[in-house]
Amino acid sequence: MRTIKNSIFWKELLEWYNLNGRHHFPWRNTKDPYHILLAEFLLQQTHVRKVEKVYEQLLQKYYNVGELANAMVDDLETIIAPIGLKYRAERLIKSAKIICSQYNGKVPNDYNELRKLPGVGDYIANAVLCYAFDQPVVPIDTNVIRLFTRYFGYTSNKPRPRMDKDLASKIRAHFEGMDSTRAANLAVLDLAGLICTANKPQSKQCPLLAHCSDYLSRQFDSH
Repeated sequence: MRTIKNSIFWKELLEWYNLNGRHHFPWRNTKDPYHILLAEFLLQQTHVRKVEKVYEQLLQKYYNVGELANAMVDDLETIIAPIGLKYRAERLIKSAKIICSQYNGKVPNDYNELRKLPGVGDYIANAVLCYAFDQPVVPIDTNVIRLFTRYFGYTSNKPRPRMDKDLASKIRAHFEGMDSTRAANLAVLDLAGLICTANKPQSKQCPLLAHCSDYLSRQFDSH
């Protein structure tokens, strides 16, 4: 999608991200597929700030996928307990066992193979492919949808926009032509998480303000 608005979007977003992105998260400073798979499991439906300590604890105790495959569910649940959703412990162990038995201990770099792992849905599969293997894919969650619908004025008639395949296609079209979507995806997540929040977005601090459909329509409505 080679439009002027799209070019402005990426230029302003990536400039902001270089200065303000959450580059300190440990899972962002690695391309180890096991580390990234582990992080994505923990980040699921969990606020990012809560995950860092648990992620570090798990990696210290289960430093590779073989160690995780041999973990006791109770031990893993105890470590995960502070961030909730303890059922992730059992799914992590099952996934690790499959990776060891079917993929020679290596996290697969194929979407369909990743989706076979317990607890790995569309988002986690694409996140692993993008962040670990630099494949030009787009993991889409509610944060991504919020930013693109607000800025470009997209709408969805689905009760759950995450299930809207047409909307997903429109969003993915904005990434076309990129050799790697890694930085672009992370920039989108960070702006959505820090500025373009679900409640009380920090519009005045947004680098995309001048061309944001949502902001401009609100300004028009107020006059």
